[in-house]
Amino acid sequence: MERHTRAMREREEDTWRPLNRRRVVAFFELFLRCMVWTENGEREGRPHPEITEALLRALVNKIIPWVDQHRIWTHLEWRWPMTLGHFHEMDNELELYLPTVYAGHPWQRIKSYFGDMERVREERRRAERERRQRLRDHVRRVLFP
Repeated sequence: MERHTRAMREREEDTWRPLNRRRVVAFFELFLRCMVWTENGEREGRPHPEITEALLRALVNKIIPWVDQHRIWTHLEWRWPMTLGHFHEMDNELELYLPTVYAGHPWQRIKSYFGDMERVREERRRAERERRQRLRDHVRRVLFP
């Protein structure tokens, strides 16, 4: 944990700095390492109460509002406010362990946004598979009449 936080500080990924996608992803990594993956906790497998409070405060007051405000309707994943993998993991953990945060309007908007992005991505993949299949069929008809 200490190595991870030290590396975050060296890369200037602190949450008190103006947020960007890189800092949000770094926060989610830290949050998951501290709060979810219990082998990183103290002897009992739980993080220190002060760390828990600070992480939850940053999550609720800074990170979730930033992600909610920076949703962009695009299929370019690098423009999304966080990665799809981090979204799925955070969505699962919030639903299980922080139901009040999970039920809040900002997280529900984020959840809807990523649901739409996944649906659009799947539609694009399906359309691309159909286009390739049509091209293969056309090539077969031309080569083997």
